[in-house]
Amino acid sequence: MKTRTLLLLAVGCGLVILVAGGIKLLFIADDKVPPHLAVGQSATVGEMVVRVASVNRTGDQTIVDITISGVDDTDGATTFFYGVGAAKELRPVVPEDRAVPECGATRAAAVTTCALAFDTSVAAGVLRYERGGEKAFWDIVSAP
Repeated sequence: MKTRTLLLLAVGCGLVILVAGGIKLLFIADDKVPPHLAVGQSATVGEMVVRVASVNRTGDQTIVDITISGVDDTDGATTFFYGVGAAKELRPVVPEDRAVPECGATRAAAVTTCALAFDTSVAAGVLRYERGGEKAFWDIVSAP
């Protein structure tokens, strides 16, 4: 092949990649990330009303007290994740303090108050709750 042909093929491939990238950019431009909420604020996520009441650190665990209601579900409070940076997300574990009610089932007619425990003593983090394809985020960096 001639050099001119190879250069034209390279430019053509570059244009195809540029157009594909532009199309992908248009698709992800519609993805809206909800704003981060503060401790004490509520969010409605897939018919579930969730409020992060407080955050406490005890030993090697971070305890997040929540209130949750809106749907009868045996595991409605299990899709919480705690991001502590570097793409590390933690799932809730059993609290060290057995007096703290562990989260699990939720009720439509009653508000459930419970605590999520995460194995981390890291102060900075973002709590995420997912339900029905929706998400809510709480910034708990400034919590004591």
